[in-house]
Amino acid sequence: MDSIENQISNFTQPNQFMQNLETLNSKLPPILDEFKKYYVFFNKNPEYQEYQNAFENIKGNLNTVNSNLFSLSNSVESSTEKINNVLFSLDILIKKEREKNKELKRKLGIVEHKSNASSELISDYRNIYESGYLRNWAIVLSTIVVGYSISKVFTKSTKITFA
Repeated sequence: MDSIENQISNFTQPNQFMQNLETLNSKLPPILDEFKKYYVFFNKNPEYQEYQNAFENIKGNLNTVNSNLFSLSNSVESSTEKINNVLFSLDILIKKEREKNKELKRKLGIVEHKSNASSELISDYRNIYESGYLRNWAIVLSTIVVGYSISKVFTKSTKITFA
């Protein structure tokens, strides 16, 4: 359990992601304005070296912002995956503790309050549902098998009487 607490404390805080995103968002409009301007200048005068250099610099800046945005997106996905893994492991631990708690209550054999008994009944809803679900499928399948068997018996007997 201690390692899970360490993992949780080592997560990147969402406000850091938001600050990085806001920084990139504030850089993008001026770069796009410059890109539009130098794109027109460069395409009107492709032989002019100053426009060509400025256009290449702005393209590089735009690619840098794009790559930073991509790495930020990957960081968010990685962090989300780490959080999901920790939550899955916590869920497994909670399920184990619930089973252990049920077993201990069963060994104790004493229900102190009616609310405790009702919470135990509610916690068994999944088992009740699964057994009913399986029983219904068994009934459907057995009905199909019996119907098929009866149809085979009667079709064979009618063929014999007519032949």
